[in-house]
Amino acid sequence: MKIKREYGFGFLFIILSVFSISLNAQRVIYSELNKNENNRTGFEIIGRYQNNFLIYKNHNDNSYISVYDNDMKLTENIELNFVPKKTIETDFITYPSHSYMFFQNNIKGIVSIQMVKLDITGHPMTSPIELDTTKVSGSSKDKIYSVLVSENKQNIMLIKVNTRDEKRYLVKTLLYNASMELQNATTFILPMKDRNDFLTDFALDNEGNLVFGRGTRAGNTDNISKYSLITKAATSSILMSTELPLDNVALDAVKLKVDNYNNRYLFTGFYYKSKRGGNIEGVSNAIFDKNTNAWIVRNLMPLDDELREDARGESSFKTAFNDYFLKEVFTLKDGSFMIVAEASYQTSRGGYNPYNRWGGMYGTPMDFYGYGYGRYNPYLYGPYSNAFNSSTRYNADNIIVISFDSTGKMLFSNVLRKTQYEDEGNNTISYTTVNTGNALCFVYNEADRRDLLLSYQSIDGAGKVTRPPTFKNLERNYKFYPRFGKQVSSTVVIIPAVYKNNLVFGKVDFVN
Repeated sequence: MKIKREYGFGFLFIILSVFSISLNAQRVIYSELNKNENNRTGFEIIGRYQNNFLIYKNHNDNSYISVYDNDMKLTENIELNFVPKKTIETDFITYPSHSYMFFQNNIKGIVSIQMVKLDITGHPMTSPIELDTTKVSGSSKDKIYSVLVSENKQNIMLIKVNTRDEKRYLVKTLLYNASMELQNATTFILPMKDRNDFLTDFALDNEGNLVFGRGTRAGNTDNISKYSLITKAATSSILMSTELPLDNVALDAVKLKVDNYNNRYLFTGFYYKSKRGGNIEGVSNAIFDKNTNAWIVRNLMPLDDELREDARGESSFKTAFNDYFLKEVFTLKDGSFMIVAEASYQTSRGGYNPYNRWGGMYGTPMDFYGYGYGRYNPYLYGPYSNAFNSSTRYNADNIIVISFDSTGKMLFSNVLRKTQYEDEGNNTISYTTVNTGNALCFVYNEADRRDLLLSYQSIDGAGKVTRPPTFKNLERNYKFYPRFGKQVSSTVVIIPAVYKNNLVFGKVDFVN
């Protein structure tokens, strides 16, 4: 099955209480079984409008939007005949009264990105509007454009990066307002001076400014020995670069988060004590203030022995954090923030397994017009693909949550314990996050003899972990894929599942 996961969910984690929180989950409501939709059906969960849920699907090159009511009963399938067959990529941006659908396709070596406006029922309000085209060689199925949206959804950007010349990336950006009116178009050269240079996340702040990072790997290692913040103002084609001093340490990876409430850019990631690497020592935080145009926070926070012992699982004390990957960052209005990391790794059961920590995913140009940055996800294979060989086992274990104040000093840390593995891919392992406003809930599969039962744990604003009973009304033989779920309201998450090889969806409602 081809699945696209939207990382981040647009709900601000606002601490309403620092006392213990009791969350009770309502029963899971399953969608009706459609025998024409199976585990090869591509989909994207669009969102909730009134009491309906819209889910885009692509099956046998036919695109349509399925409309489900509040009881997850299918009320309509809206055919999207304007979407070409062999579509490369789809993206959706939702607003209260409408949504935008973006789709890319390759016709005779010309990749185009088009946009259609949809109403709250999922029906098209406009004909497809072509936004840009790119000539490529052959019938490549690689994604060319990325769609960025600011947190307030008032700015939308299309960006493409031509990496053919590995020393001079050619970047094009198209900036639109919330009405999809073009505000600015720029093309610029991005020098990549070192052969080990790479790009990190691209993000768009609420003023329409583009921000990303450029790093340099140390020799043939995965460790970052040099890192710079790069910004481009909304109406300018000039790039501003500011180096982040690393003080004789190396970074494992850097996660970028825009703090729109405080006009800051947050960079955080694990670090090593030596530029040659070794074992992960702690968390490095850096905050760039837009008002003063300077770094106002740069610190290294070693992870203490108590957390190391609690988080290590089957690892040794010294290597306790070496399997952890930073997955999510949440910012709060007061400038404090919270990071979430998960222990994810592969084990070989008798076969040759050549993968290192990042397995070649990080820092390698993906394609002719691709980004040269890694995805903060250690899984090497896409949804529903088989593993590298039958002897590879995918594992996803404990989750650590660490909270920092506005100066990057640690407030608390805690571990949510779980053990997961899968031998034929990586779809049933890992988790999805539900932000209820006063707690973060982590939804995942838990092994129960030969079955997988949907479970969750929550952590509140004081760092207290609660592990409620298993969800009510769980049916046997439904295999959920939590990491492809999407939160569609303050308490509701939609999670895909497979029942006897057929695609279904489960609706879970969290209530305080």
